[in-house]
Amino acid sequence: MGSSEEALIRLGRRIAAEQDEILRRRAPDAAARARLLIADAARRAPPPRRIRRRFVGAALGVAAAACLLVFFVVGPRPLTFRVGAGEEAHAGKAGAFIATPRGRMVPVVFSDGTSLRIQPDSSVRIASVHRAGGRVVLENGALEASVVHHDGTRWLVDSGPFEILVTGTRFHVAWDLAAERLTLRLVEGSVSVSGPILGEGIAVRAGDTLEVNRKEGRFVIHRDNHEPHEAPDIPQNAAEPPDPPEKPPELPPPAPNVPRAAPPRKTTLPPAPPGPSWRDLAASGKYKDALEAADREGLDAIYEGGSAADLRDLGDAARLTGDAARAVEAFSALRRRFPADEQAAEAAFLLGIIAFDKQGAHAEAASWFSTYLRERPRGRLAREAAGRLLEARLRSGDKALAREAARAYLRDFPGGPHAEVARAAAGDE
Repeated sequence: MGSSEEALIRLGRRIAAEQDEILRRRAPDAAARARLLIADAARRAPPPRRIRRRFVGAALGVAAAACLLVFFVVGPRPLTFRVGAGEEAHAGKAGAFIATPRGRMVPVVFSDGTSLRIQPDSSVRIASVHRAGGRVVLENGALEASVVHHDGTRWLVDSGPFEILVTGTRFHVAWDLAAERLTLRLVEGSVSVSGPILGEGIAVRAGDTLEVNRKEGRFVIHRDNHEPHEAPDIPQNAAEPPDPPEKPPELPPPAPNVPRAAPPRKTTLPPAPPGPSWRDLAASGKYKDALEAADREGLDAIYEGGSAADLRDLGDAARLTGDAARAVEAFSALRRRFPADEQAAEAAFLLGIIAFDKQGAHAEAASWFSTYLRERPRGRLAREAAGRLLEARLRSGDKALAREAARAYLRDFPGGPHAEVARAAAGDE
């Protein structure tokens, strides 16, 4: 503990002692009440200006010291954020992992006004937040960001091995993990991007699009300073569309002795269920309503008769509303019925996320992350699974398995976001 912090703590203790003494003196004993009655008239008279000044100065000094104590010892609070939209939005926490379903975007809104729009089929982690920003890890996929600038604003977006330093701007970033390709398009403001091939950092400004291909070892910046233009008008002398074909001549009515064809029989369709289906509700982001509709339809019937995509969507809807039990049921049914499907492997990863984040079952989480890596060693979530496996091993307290997970992570993802933790766990530093 530094000397300045010790001094602040001593100051706080002194203020507390003075406040306790003031309260003790105000205790309602008989002698005090008598003194107050005798001195009542004198206290009503305005005190001398010098005494007033001393009293006000002392009070201001105590108040200022208290404010300094709160500011330096407690410190400003970090930002908060919410995941989802409307009634489905829920409070997020640092370290939160967000895997967006296919065909659906998930918004994330921070208390400083900054917002993210995580695009469908993407995986993102809100690694950390502080009072002036935070760190976002784009594992795979794409996101749109609108960062609000304040004094000291500092956001970092890790996209694969590349780091984007942001102080206030709007941009779209995509990271293709399999192709090792980064695409960054600046709408407004400027950012600095560093990483392999780029060195310590290059500036990207509004209107620029940065494309980096790590496998080929090259990058290019497309400059576009033109205002967006609208589609050109159709020339007035453009060719007229051809006339529609002439109506075919009507056939004469059949002869009287020729029987007419019987009119088609009208079939009565069963009445449609009231309201949209659970699939439609889930596709529109109304996850809570989707779960209620699925419950009315019969969850067991969906678990046993739904497609792999149905079970993934149902599990995602439950997971994004915090219903861990139903999410586990849906993902378990997906793995049981469609073991060879890629979504079954991703269900294993999401079961690990639920066990780790929602249930605190770190050994079980490690088992699920290992399952994903065994089934999809080069899958789109492989790096995140390897990092979460390392975290789960460390939380479980098994140093030998944690060391093994750390070395595997450094072997496969030496520039990944867990590399520093992995080096420490592996004993390399």
